[in-house]
Amino acid sequence: MRRRGQLSPPGLVGLLVWLGAGYAAALAAFAGLPWGAAVWQGAVCVAAIPVLLFLVLSLIALPKRVHLSSLRALARLTAPMAIGQFALPWAGWSVLVRVLNGQGLPWATAWGAGGAIAAFSYLTGLGLIALFRPRPEEAEVTQVEVGLAGLPASFDGYRILHISDLHAGPFLTRADLDRRLAAARRVERDLVAFTGDLADKVPGRAEEAADVLSGLRAPDGVVAVLGNHDIWVGEEHVRAALAERGVRVLVNENVALGRDGARVYVAGINDASYTGRDDLPAALAGIPEGAVVILLSHAPSVIRKAEARRAALVLSGHTHGGQIILPWIGPPHVPSRLGRRFALGLHRVEGQWLFISRGLGEVFPPLRINCPPEIALITLRREPA
Repeated sequence: MRRRGQLSPPGLVGLLVWLGAGYAAALAAFAGLPWGAAVWQGAVCVAAIPVLLFLVLSLIALPKRVHLSSLRALARLTAPMAIGQFALPWAGWSVLVRVLNGQGLPWATAWGAGGAIAAFSYLTGLGLIALFRPRPEEAEVTQVEVGLAGLPASFDGYRILHISDLHAGPFLTRADLDRRLAAARRVERDLVAFTGDLADKVPGRAEEAADVLSGLRAPDGVVAVLGNHDIWVGEEHVRAALAERGVRVLVNENVALGRDGARVYVAGINDASYTGRDDLPAALAGIPEGAVVILLSHAPSVIRKAEARRAALVLSGHTHGGQIILPWIGPPHVPSRLGRRFALGLHRVEGQWLFISRGLGEVFPPLRINCPPEIALITLRREPA
């Protein structure tokens, strides 16, 4: 079965040609331009897509920078933002068409052409969602070995099943979750670690997602931290949904794992992305100096904090791997202060290991391009002293 969500370089060229042709037709039909002018102006409108996309993403992110725990308060802020993400491209293309044609083109005509271009863009986007949204069963299992200095011999080969960003909500149902986690059930593991964003926009889906997640049994259980969407849905609600099903939620605290008298510590911080609920000193309190620490953090940017240097390995998510990775360009947007270089995968950062999961769910738009959903199996290896 061919995997969905793959876009090749020729496919990207074809998409750009498709957009350019559609924009040219809109300019010819709604602005009355001759085809020669419509074609080159359509190409300019295609070139403006990255700028408009950046402005829209900045607009969407604006309310996220406000530390809110009330879903109702967040909705009041995001409602005009949701309108803006449709109105802004329309306005941008309309102004661009007016500038390209000068004062000889009436504003009403420019607005009509800009609206046609925006409508064609949105219809194309819906087509991309239909073509590129991954099938629930297409989650990849990534196997990674990480060598840790000082790891007790009894933990050599210890397996952590790392899951992140389920985003159970409008775009991911209970049935989808069951199918996306099917591959995880076939993987042998010692511990399951979840790094946040259980639910998205629909608080009632937290219980469904917690049911599915808690069904992944492991000898040392299931541990979790919360993400920014969990805070917005309702921190206490999500914590309770997980805890009632036997998932240990680490809220700026740690737990010791024991084997043959040796210990490794798993510390977890509350969301450190938009809501700033993290407290690293509290999460690391009581851990002996020199002990091996595995830190769970929804946001990978925690690696920059001085206190995080005590962790030999940081497991995180939040970025979705960029969710859309274009040929030649890479991910156009990565929601992390670490930038596009740290969008996904395993990284060595000043002697520490950082693993960033691509996650299992999506945020809007609900599609993935060259970035399939991921389940990671992290195997710890003992490095020679």
